[in-house]
Amino acid sequence: MTPVALIVHARPRPEHLDLCLASLYGQTHTEFEILVAEAGGADENDEVVAHHARHLAQRLRHIHAPGTPHNQARALNAAVLSADAEYLVFLGGDCLAQPDFIAEHVARADYGHFVHGETLALDGSITSAVGAGVVGSGQVFDEHWLHAMSPAWHEAHLRSNALTRVRDWLRKDTPGQQYWNCESSSCFRADLGGVNGFDMDVDDWRQDRDVANRLQNNGLEPVKTGPAGNVLRLLDPALDEEARRGGRLPATLAPAGVVRAAAGLDELTAGATVT
Repeated sequence: MTPVALIVHARPRPEHLDLCLASLYGQTHTEFEILVAEAGGADENDEVVAHHARHLAQRLRHIHAPGTPHNQARALNAAVLSADAEYLVFLGGDCLAQPDFIAEHVARADYGHFVHGETLALDGSITSAVGAGVVGSGQVFDEHWLHAMSPAWHEAHLRSNALTRVRDWLRKDTPGQQYWNCESSSCFRADLGGVNGFDMDVDDWRQDRDVANRLQNNGLEPVKTGPAGNVLRLLDPALDEEARRGGRLPATLAPAGVVRAAAGLDELTAGATVT
């Protein structure tokens, strides 16, 4: 059995997925498989996935979840059902993982807990400067490089050390502590199965709070990663506009005590295809 499955939720932005997968070549923890998951039959990412499948040392599979709804939960559930590993690490397909990203999540894995990192959203200036060379060399995680690319962003988001003292900016207007983060979180597969996975009836921007709510209702406690478990997210204007329309307003959570997703893994037991 593969010890760890890294599940990457891909959006229809192949240039971002290319950079995301490029950040996986230098992982210090090398025993993992990769599942790139997306809902629907779109093929924008096929060429990128095929390219990295030929060059990565790890096994890479492309998971398509046909049918509706075409949302994040459907894609992630299909990947969970296809995974061979006991431990699942989740990464956004427009995010860049630091070299110790998987190692950090695995080191903090513990029964009765789930692990969450944070996402640092880049601005347009930095995103436009990110290329394969910058990712491969690790320069994208260097504070001096980030400052040179966008002094204003650096001033707004970093204090004294890049990615080691990240401010809590994500969803600041959402009451309560933000725990699970679909762009950087991990748990045992059995624990996610215990809550019936991700709820396909829940909007994408509410997924984090919904999953965190149900995992905690089922007795799991959140554990925050160290700095290496945090990720950088490339700017996607369309995605950011979607988030603004959602407003990051308080999500309607499952009633206290509710554990299982109404439309989750059990409801998606067939139809996922692997290429």
